[in-house]
Order: sequence, then structure tokens, then C-alpha cells
Amino acid sequence: MAYEPCRYAQRWPELFEPLDDAQKQRVSDALANNRLEGWEPQRDDVADLVDCELGRIDVAEYVRRTMTKVTGGGAV
Repeated sequence: MAYEPCRYAQRWPELFEPLDDAQKQRVSDALANNRLEGWEPQRDDVADLVDCELGRIDVAEYVRRTMTKVTGGGAV
């Protein structure tokens, strides 16, 4: 099945540009799954997920950034 851009890829296409179709699909799936849980990702959330998919940051850094956002920057 061919990749169909998700709402975030349409809103911020520059974030998805460096990804291949399989990576775009994984990021889109992750965003969709988390939206089902009530999360509405912002641009920086999508950028962090893309950075993790591209290996620019590791999973630990992705989790650290996410927790910082969730906790308002306090210690976790």
C-alpha cells in the first residue's frame, strides 16, 4: 500500500521530507495511535518523533523531551 500523507505531513511537510515512505508510515501510525489516546501533537512533538525515526536522537532522548513537555520542564 502506498503511503498517504497524514494530517501532520500535510501541515508540516518539511518535517516529513527526509523520511522514506516506510519511515513516514511508521511516524504517521505512531501519531494516529497516540491521537486515539487523546493526544494532539504539536509541531515540536512531531519533529521529535521524526528525529527519533531518523536516528538523530535516541529513544531515551525522545522520552526525556516528551516527559519534559508533559511535566512542564520539571524533574521526572
